[in-house]
Amino acid sequence: MSISDENIAELFEQYKDEVRETIETLDNELVNLEQDPSNSETIFSLFRHMHSLKGSSKMFNVDNIATIAHRLEDLMSMIDKNNAILTKYPKIVDLLFKGNDIFREIISRLEDDITYTAMTADHMAFVGEIQSQIEKINRRDSQLVDAAKKLIEDIEALIPALEENEAELIKKDVSEVNTGLALATLEEDGVNQIRYNYNGADLTETVRTMDEILGKFKEEKATSEDGENFLAAANKLYASLADVATEDAMGLIGELGDGLNLFTERELEMDQMTVEFFSEMLEGLKQKFQVEVEAPAVKTSRSSKSSSAVKEPQVKTIRVDEAKIDLFLESVGRLITKSEILNHLQFSFRQAGVDIGLLRDFATVSRTISNDIVNLQRSIMEVRQVEMNNILKKFPRLVRDISHKIGKEAEMVIVGERVPIDKSLLDDVEQAMVHIVRNAVDHGLETPDERLAAGKPRRGTVGITVTQEEAAILIEVADDGRGLDLEKIKTKALERGVISPEQEGTLHEKDVEMLVFSSGLSTKDQATDLSGRGVGMDVVMTNLKKWNGEVLIDNRPGKGLTVGLRLPVTNTLLTKEAIMIRVASSTFCLPLEFVNEIVTVPKSDVHHHKEGAVFRHRDMVISVIDLKGLLGLPDETYGAGVPEDGSPEAVSSVEGSLVFVILRGKNENRQSILADEILGQQKIVIKEFELETFRKLPYFNGLTLLGDGRVVLILDTDKLLES
Repeated sequence: MSISDENIAELFEQYKDEVRETIETLDNELVNLEQDPSNSETIFSLFRHMHSLKGSSKMFNVDNIATIAHRLEDLMSMIDKNNAILTKYPKIVDLLFKGNDIFREIISRLEDDITYTAMTADHMAFVGEIQSQIEKINRRDSQLVDAAKKLIEDIEALIPALEENEAELIKKDVSEVNTGLALATLEEDGVNQIRYNYNGADLTETVRTMDEILGKFKEEKATSEDGENFLAAANKLYASLADVATEDAMGLIGELGDGLNLFTERELEMDQMTVEFFSEMLEGLKQKFQVEVEAPAVKTSRSSKSSSAVKEPQVKTIRVDEAKIDLFLESVGRLITKSEILNHLQFSFRQAGVDIGLLRDFATVSRTISNDIVNLQRSIMEVRQVEMNNILKKFPRLVRDISHKIGKEAEMVIVGERVPIDKSLLDDVEQAMVHIVRNAVDHGLETPDERLAAGKPRRGTVGITVTQEEAAILIEVADDGRGLDLEKIKTKALERGVISPEQEGTLHEKDVEMLVFSSGLSTKDQATDLSGRGVGMDVVMTNLKKWNGEVLIDNRPGKGLTVGLRLPVTNTLLTKEAIMIRVASSTFCLPLEFVNEIVTVPKSDVHHHKEGAVFRHRDMVISVIDLKGLLGLPDETYGAGVPEDGSPEAVSSVEGSLVFVILRGKNENRQSILADEILGQQKIVIKEFELETFRKLPYFNGLTLLGDGRVVLILDTDKLLES
């Protein structure tokens, strides 16, 4: 099979995607294994992933991954049988991490060079390391087997001198140990001494038949009749297992069934690749069977170790170019605009005196179309979304590597992996989080000795919590370290010229905390390859501004720090409810989610001073944003009266009163916009500015097209509040 063949190019892309997912999974499971070496479920899961990685790589002739995975599988098989090995040889986990990094490097190279599939000198050297470790374990196990045999001989010599009831118990124990030793030391020519069972089903003859025929194929001595007999035996095995299978073997049994279906549907031949696939599958299944060793004196069964590891349910997916989804969304956006045109026509028909019955029918159809379009848009938006776990699963390995490198102890706790986020945000969010998590371990967490002296656990914790909000997601990275040293931050900011001496005395606590996001500022005295250059947290702020996000900081000196990132759920086409306001002769949109309320205030209650106008409302002093001054609009007379279109929903300034839109800000200091007229509420489609010139407009974050064809700018409430 050649990777360059057009008919398997797509399958090879799927293979690479699956390997990448396996690599991320292995990273997390190895972190768990390092923290809990006795966890049988993790050990078995690692063994199963190595087995799958080996099998799929062989199918595509990616020999380097297949060979390394095969040797690591052998190592994991030994650990699966005796997880005490990890306690005796803790460096095995480092070896497994190294193997996973090699897999990652190979897959990366395959993107540019699909011929990078052969073993290199470095790969061979690594296989040698694995083999050396296996031999070291085997030498130890061989010594243990010899010692066990000697102990059994000594015990059997003592049995005649024991009381009858004591002798019976000892004989039973000796029989079980003898069975275990016979199985552990069984030679290849003794394979027919083994019997296989699974949940009461005797599978011995079927397994022996399959083994025998596979041997013929490997020696190229098989006939066409052997091929038919093998498939019959394999199908019989699958049927037998399907009837009695429990969760511990469902994954492997499912893979066997998939293999048989693929083989028969495509009318494949029993070539060496197929033989290897079924051989590996059979060996994997044998690990699940209960076995007996036939011996004249002993016929006691020893159950193989079970695991509750369950293969996750398969989700059927299709690969779709992201650009096609964006085009579809643009089409939906145009439909929403057309829907608003229908609403505008409805008002015009009413003004023209169209029959009320026809008008009611038109309104019903218009409303139904509008709802269907919104539902369609929501469904397409969900297609663009992926779970946060796509990036979160990488962080346990990151925390592990950093903490090991700088001599700290840390663990990762993640909550909210299944919260959805738009795929277009993933790369920037991941980049920002890497810097925050790295700082949490390097700057935040203390050394083990420092933590013990402070009365904290030796091992620090870095947690990531993701929560879904109405139109945003909140990502919080928290550590239980030392927190921010605000005085040191101010000192460093002065040294680097980030703030002036005059500014230092006017900074509030929150202002000092936000200085950590300034370019060129670091509290480290000496730069390392991890931190100290003052560029990491600056990247966080840059990415957030790009996506209209915000940063939240909760500093707990001596107890820890939490950095929160609030981001929009999506950066693509958005539909929002908005109010339309007229200021001077211009019309603007304000998304309804940023509007706290609309109030009419007597002119006499509005007071002016140096910093602008204010009025009192519900025991709060509301400041007025000078929108006309900010945008350079003509200062026309307020109170223009009824709007030109005469729409009943419009609200305008009235004689002796002013209309204010109170904005919903990020704090309790309410601010408002003075509007000449409130033109009503409608659904809008937010479009980003395409021209760079428009992107530089300071108080707008997009535009929308109204039902009557007008293009209206959308006010950026965050920028207005900052003004």
